[in-house]
Amino acid sequence: MAAVLEAKGLGKYFRHNWTMRRFQALQDLDLRVDEGEVFGLIGPNGAGKTTAFKVILGLLRPSAGTVTFRGQPLHASSRAEIGFLPEQPYFYDYLTVYETLDMYGRLYGLRSPERHRRVSEVIDQVQLGHKRRASLRTLSKGTLQRVGVAQAILNRPRLIILDEPMSGLDPSGRHHMRELVLSVQRDGATVIFSSHILPDAEVLCHRVGILAGGRLREVIDLRRDQESSVYLMTVTSVQADAVASLARLAEGDPTRNGRGWSIRLGGPSAVGAALDVVRQAGGLVESLIPVHPSLEDRFLIHVGHESSLD
Repeated sequence: MAAVLEAKGLGKYFRHNWTMRRFQALQDLDLRVDEGEVFGLIGPNGAGKTTAFKVILGLLRPSAGTVTFRGQPLHASSRAEIGFLPEQPYFYDYLTVYETLDMYGRLYGLRSPERHRRVSEVIDQVQLGHKRRASLRTLSKGTLQRVGVAQAILNRPRLIILDEPMSGLDPSGRHHMRELVLSVQRDGATVIFSSHILPDAEVLCHRVGILAGGRLREVIDLRRDQESSVYLMTVTSVQADAVASLARLAEGDPTRNGRGWSIRLGGPSAVGAALDVVRQAGGLVESLIPVHPSLEDRFLIHVGHESSLD
């Protein structure tokens, strides 16, 4: 599958306003995003997600590394194929929804009547038809986020970058935002979004990158990362000597589970050996369940339990 975006060795340094000491906000970021996927960049507040997006987009100059878009260095003309929703977008609140999007259409270089047609299409797509003539100062946080997504997709970009699109939204607003992300992806766009709300990333993403301390710690393919290396077996009708044999194969001590025992086994070979033990002892395997670590489990490995999760 072709890469839409690639970052190699990307780094960004800043200097403290008072001490002028240099600190590293982004370190050695290697990232590849393939055409048509939804890629999530997750991490705690201050992990470097917004810095990464600004460097990728050319809004900040990288201290190290390179960015390519569709195989070519990112330049002004290629940015016209990228839509961006910043974490805290600024809008002229005296404008209406239609006037706001019409202004962005002009900035994108869309000509009338194509611009008017496209603005109307996008308003319908983000389900803002009933707010078409409402001024932005009257809109809720969730509705303003939809306006932000609308401006990001107005020129039919190949790549859409959304910085914390779920932030501050209630459950209903998050649901609508998830539907919007899936809608634009189905229309052929590639989507990257950042979040520290893990359930949204699990629902939406094909792959997820965990960013912590300015470093990309792990990239998880949620489509393929289903093979388990750990299994939980529940057995009954086994004597103490069989339980002792199972303990030698298990990861941790067997635990009582009603009438039987629960054994945690590390991989298919341990499962096979445990099945032989139970069979020879005349026991019964009541269940054998693969254990998949959740995204939260993987997240906490890298960022620790001190980070707050929404």
